[in-house]
Amino acid sequence: MDVPNPPEDQELRNVIDKLAQFVARNGPEFEKMTMEKQKDNPKFSFLFGGEYFSYYKCKLAMEQQQHLFNPGNKDVVDIPPPSMQLVPPPPIALSAAPSIDELIQQSQWNLQQQEQHLHTLRQEQVTAAITLAMEQQIQKLLVETQLDITEFDNLLQPIIDTCTKDAISAGKNWMFNNAKGPQHCELMASHLRNRITVDSAHFELRLHLIYLTNDVLHHCQRKQQKDLLAALQKVVVPIYCTSFLAVEEEKQQKITRLLQLWEKNGYFDEETIQQLQNPALGIGQYQASLITEYAGVVQPIQLAFQQQIQALKTQHEKFVTSLKQQQQACPAGPAAPPAEAEKLQWREFSARFDTSFVGVHPAVRAALTVTEEK
Repeated sequence: MDVPNPPEDQELRNVIDKLAQFVARNGPEFEKMTMEKQKDNPKFSFLFGGEYFSYYKCKLAMEQQQHLFNPGNKDVVDIPPPSMQLVPPPPIALSAAPSIDELIQQSQWNLQQQEQHLHTLRQEQVTAAITLAMEQQIQKLLVETQLDITEFDNLLQPIIDTCTKDAISAGKNWMFNNAKGPQHCELMASHLRNRITVDSAHFELRLHLIYLTNDVLHHCQRKQQKDLLAALQKVVVPIYCTSFLAVEEEKQQKITRLLQLWEKNGYFDEETIQQLQNPALGIGQYQASLITEYAGVVQPIQLAFQQQIQALKTQHEKFVTSLKQQQQACPAGPAAPPAEAEKLQWREFSARFDTSFVGVHPAVRAALTVTEEK
């Protein structure tokens, strides 16, 4: 079940969020008072089971959890986007204050959502950090080798467009002529990897550049060009696995035929062949190897997120302990009426909303004003 979507109308969302904050601070009596005042206002239909009722209840549950533990705390991670598949918090009866068990369940639910959100953010930041580090490595190699990658791209384009023998031969010859050392080979192989694995690459581009790779591998073995062979072995897993996993079975067969040839000719070691034979596993192991290779930029990110997750768990545990201590010290009783300052703050907020809402009958608006003054 999806987490309820918030209103697209920003003004309505502000009203719902603000009301959830006030009810969390002052208890269900404040909600009942608002329901009485706004019962004829269509914009407050969410209080009576209408559209966005579920969003309001989720927002209220989170506000209750956060406010009861630390009313002044603003350093709280946002819940995940509504598109994520999550389990909604336990429902709370509209007319009754939540029980201790319900609040604990809501706190646990909120902790789970915050953890999931942080895990997603961590993965995004780790991926971005590795991508940046790889790009910096390529820039360093460009400076050190002085290779003209634009010239290389100009030779790759005819291979992508037509994939003729002459085009492949021209690209292969350029690579061998410039394979002057391990750094040159690493740069050329890395550039091929980037061209093939980029999300926007279409199948023909990938397939044709893999054909080039196959021809280069053949001549590496024949001419004993070990540096270039080693550089291609380092990138062949992402090149092959990304291309294989992105297409349907008919196109996969074209790539698989090349793998059979590579295995027969012994271009790669057994571990690499096993990764290529299982592309999903292979790409996973490759990504894991990047985390190890670029540990210097990955570990600080992982540590920071681990600390954030642990802080959230500690907050949840303290909140649960606080609730249980309150339960032992003071049996549950009727909710206290909202403070006058809170009443005034909500009245000013809702009054601004009422005056901007078109369609409320003047007599209803007047009645609401009289009710507030009482």
